[in-house]
Amino acid sequence: MATLIGWAIAAAAYYTVGDTRNPEVLRWLALAIFATPLAVFLGWMASRRDEWRLAAACCGALYFFTPFVAARIETILAPEAARQTVGPHTVYFMSVLALHLVGGLGLAWWRGR
Repeated sequence: MATLIGWAIAAAAYYTVGDTRNPEVLRWLALAIFATPLAVFLGWMASRRDEWRLAAACCGALYFFTPFVAARIETILAPEAARQTVGPHTVYFMSVLALHLVGGLGLAWWRGR
């Protein structure tokens, strides 16, 4: 449940920004990348407090490696968008949202078994 809540917050933060990429909206774009792993961690801590090291490692890895994978997906699917220094990077952010959702649900399924 925490994964879905975090993902909903991240998706809402991304969709409210739209295609603007000025410095005022960077905080919301960072929230789109940070919200889901944080919610997964907090949900994990609420249910299994004694697994805090494993939760921190798994959620930290999800947070740290997802942008690299999403950037690689963008270079494969939309190479012209990946070459832009400033742009909407729609494929990148959609990949981040999808990877966080799948990763968070995968972690919940793994620990719930």
